[in-house]
Amino acid sequence: MTKNPLNKPAQSQPSAAEQVAALLFASQPDLLPPSHYEKLYPPRLLPKGAMVTRFAPSPTGLMHIGGVYMSLINKRLADQSGGVFFLRLEDTDNERYHADAVNTIIQALTQVNLLPHEGVVGVDKGQALQKGSYGTYVQSERVPIYHTFVRELIAKGLAYPCFLTMEELDETRAKQTLSKQRPGCYGKWAKWRDAAPEKVQEKLAQKTKYVVRLKAPGSYDKRLTWHDEIKGDISVPENDVDAVLIKSDGLPTYHFAHAVDDHLMRTTHVVRGDEWLASVPLHLQLFQAFGWQPPKYAHVGPIEKLEAQPDGHNSRRKLSKRKDPEANIQFYFQKGFPVEAVLEYLTHLIASSFEDWRRQNPAKSLADFAINFKQFSPHGALSDFDKLSSISKDIIADLDAETLYKRALQWALEWDQSLAELMKKHETLTKRALNIERGGERRSKRIATWQDLRSQLFFIYDELFNDLPVFPFPERISTLDRNAIIAAFLKDYQTSWEKQQMLDYAKDMALKQGYAPNGKTFDKDPKAYKGHFGDVMMVIRVAICGARESPDLWEVMQVLGVERVKKRLQQSLG
Repeated sequence: MTKNPLNKPAQSQPSAAEQVAALLFASQPDLLPPSHYEKLYPPRLLPKGAMVTRFAPSPTGLMHIGGVYMSLINKRLADQSGGVFFLRLEDTDNERYHADAVNTIIQALTQVNLLPHEGVVGVDKGQALQKGSYGTYVQSERVPIYHTFVRELIAKGLAYPCFLTMEELDETRAKQTLSKQRPGCYGKWAKWRDAAPEKVQEKLAQKTKYVVRLKAPGSYDKRLTWHDEIKGDISVPENDVDAVLIKSDGLPTYHFAHAVDDHLMRTTHVVRGDEWLASVPLHLQLFQAFGWQPPKYAHVGPIEKLEAQPDGHNSRRKLSKRKDPEANIQFYFQKGFPVEAVLEYLTHLIASSFEDWRRQNPAKSLADFAINFKQFSPHGALSDFDKLSSISKDIIADLDAETLYKRALQWALEWDQSLAELMKKHETLTKRALNIERGGERRSKRIATWQDLRSQLFFIYDELFNDLPVFPFPERISTLDRNAIIAAFLKDYQTSWEKQQMLDYAKDMALKQGYAPNGKTFDKDPKAYKGHFGDVMMVIRVAICGARESPDLWEVMQVLGVERVKKRLQQSLG
C-alpha cells in the first residue's frame, strides 16, 4: 500500500450522478452552493402561529376575479395571524407571458386594497418594484437559484437529464394509450433515468436539447395520505412519474420553482386553487428530496356559475376568462361596484357565516371578521350577483352625500365622462339630489352600482331631461284627463307646501276629478272611476321626473326648485 507523503486524505472518485451534474453545469462554475441561499434567506422571526402566505400569479393576461379571491384569503390569513403576505411573479412560461399583465395584476390589487406586505409591490417603467428581504420575487430572475438546487438533486442521484425528443414522447404516449396504460415518463418509458455519464456526455457534445426530470421515488401501487387544510385527509397513489423540473430553455417548471421558492421564502401555508390538488404528491416528493419541511397546503374551490343545459337543468362550472365577462376583475369596476362591496361579497363566498356576522356587526370593519379553513366549503363557491348587488346597495346607502358625490364622480370620470361633466357643472344640484332619501330609517337603496347614477340623476339635469323621447304616462289615463290633472296641480302648486300638504291636495283633486282614493277601491268597481290616486301621482311624477320610478317626489321638487317644476309641468301639457 502506497503511503500518502503529504498526509492528505485520498479523494474519492466522483459518483456517476456527480459526474453527470458536473457535465451539465460545466459552463456555470459560479453557481453558489445551496448553503449560501439557506443563510441568505433564514427562517423568519415572526410570532408563534404567524402565517406566511403568498399570491403567485403567472402574468398571462387579465386579472381573474379568482386571483383577487385568493389574494383576499391569503392576505387576511397573514394579517390576522401577525404574519406576512407576499406576491411572487411566476413568469417562467415564455409562451403565455404578457409584459402588460404585471401592471394589470398590481393595478387590480391596488384597486381592491390588497397590495402585499412584501414582494412585487408596483411597476415603474415596465420594471417590477420589489420590497422585502427574501427576493428577488420574480422567478425569471431566480434561475441561478433553481440551477443550484437542481444540480444538487442530480448529484445526489435524485434527478437526471432526459434527452427524449418530442417525437419520442408522442410515440410513447401513443403506445401507452394503445395498451391502456397511464401516460407519462415512468418505469420502462423513462429511458434516460439511469444513463451512464458517457451517454450524457455524448448527447451534450451533439448539443442535443434536454430537460431535467425528477427521479420519482414513488410507486403507483402504494398510497400517499396527506392532510389538506380545507378538504381534510386525502389518500391518493404515490407519484411515480418523472416530472420535468427544468425545461429545455433552462427555466424551471411551476412544480420545481414553487418548492424551492416556498422553502427559501419560508412560506408556511400554500393556499391555492384546487386545480393543483393532483400535483401535491409530486410537490411533497420535492420537499422530501431536499429534506425540507413542506408548507401546509389548502386547496380552495373555484368561483363557479350556473349554466343552463339542453335538458333544462343547470350545471355548475368554473368562471371562464374566455366565456364570462365577470371573470375579469375590471368588469366589476366598470359596472361600478364599490371596492368594499366586492370584498364583502368575496368574504361571503369564503364563509357563509359572514352574512350573520355582518348583520350583527353592521358598523365593524371587514378586517374584524376572522377567517379560518374550517369555514371553507370543500367545493367551489357559487357566483351570486343578486347578493353582490344587495351588499353594494347597503354600502352605498350608508355613504353621506358628500362622499357619495366624490366617489361617484371618480367612477364617472373613468367610465361615463359625459355624466361626469354634468356632475361637475351642476355640483351643488347633484349633491342635493344625491342627498334625497339619505339618512334616517328610510335610506335610499336605489343605487346598487355607480352605473345606476345616470338613471337616478338624469331628471335633475335639464340637458338630459329635455332630450327624453318618451314620457311613460299611465296608459289608462287619456291625454285629456292627464292634462286636466297637470293643469289643476300646476294652478294651485305652492312652494311652501310640506310633503303631506302636497299629498292632501293631490288626493282631494283626484277625488274631485273622478279618481278612486286608492287601488283597492278602484279594483272593486273600475268602471266607476277614471283611475285611482296612484295614477294621479304617477302623472305628476312622470311630468316632473320623466320616469315612473324616482326618489321621493316631494324631495325631488324641492331640489329642482319651483321655476323648474312649473316649467316641466307646463311643457308636459299636450
